[in-house]
Parts: sequence; C-alpha cells; structure tokens
Amino acid sequence: MVNSRTESSAAAAHGPLCLRREFALLAGALAFGLLVIPLLIWVAGHATLGPYTHGDSGPGYGPLTLYGDYFAGLGRGWIMYWAVALGPLLLLVAARLWLALVRRLSRE
Repeated sequence: MVNSRTESSAAAAHGPLCLRREFALLAGALAFGLLVIPLLIWVAGHATLGPYTHGDSGPGYGPLTLYGDYFAGLGRGWIMYWAVALGPLLLLVAARLWLALVRRLSRE
C-alpha cells in the first residue's frame, strides 16, 4: 500500500507537466472548433447544397468567405456560432467528467 504522502508528492512532481498537457489538449479542442469544424461544415454544405453564395452576392466564394462570416458571427455573439466553436471543447470536458465518474463509481 502506498503512503498518501508519497502519492501527493508524486502528483506534485508531475503537476506542471500535467497542466501543460491539459492546456494543450483543451487548446487543441478549441482550435479544432474554431478552424476545422467550420471547414468541415463548408465541405459538407458544398457537397450537398452547392456553392456557398454569401447572401445575394452570387456563388463561388468558397471557405474563406464562410470563415469571414463565421468569425463575424462569433464577434456578434451569436449562440450557434459559439456552439460550433466550443462544441469540441465541451464534448471533451463532458467525456472526461463522465470517465472520472465511471472510474470513481467502479472503485466503490
């Protein structure tokens, strides 16, 4: 059986490394939501609905125009744009909380 003092000192020794890893993981999920998900939405929409028209301006503007509209929507605080941006981060946090709960319940 391991002493609780030994466990806490081991956790403290790996603390900065774990924090960096956690930060990188969460930042990666946020970057995925900000940069990759909108591109995937554009690809799916382009394949099923046709070119992105950007209102009445005409077809053929592509993903860069979608990115412009997307970041403008984020700047305006529109909830659906923020749901796309924060979705991967929130799913990651929810999955990790669920996993922690399952592990805790299996130990009891």
